[in-house]
Amino acid sequence: MEEQGEIAGHAVSGWSTDTKLVREFDRPVTVTDAVCQTVDEAIHQWSELSESPPLYQFVDVEHLDGLFKTKATDDSGWLPSANFQFQGCRITLLYGSPMRVIVDRDP
Repeated sequence: MEEQGEIAGHAVSGWSTDTKLVREFDRPVTVTDAVCQTVDEAIHQWSELSESPPLYQFVDVEHLDGLFKTKATDDSGWLPSANFQFQGCRITLLYGSPMRVIVDRDP
């Protein structure tokens, strides 16, 4: 299911299944905004995720923007990424253009 939206003036698209939520954010968008919005959507979609402590107790969300340098992507074909666990889900961030955040309930 293709979904469209907007965050802080930036286009957001994506899709979801029973076990995966994927969001793509047009850049420039902050890593913090992209991750927090996607995780918040996952919590609304899968209510059992709201039964445990919030994201900020697992990850220092204020420092997510420092994961990648502004010019992290180049012509080498290498796509910088990061992932972490939250509530039994794997959160993956692909720092490309567009930036993609993936919540996988069945890692």
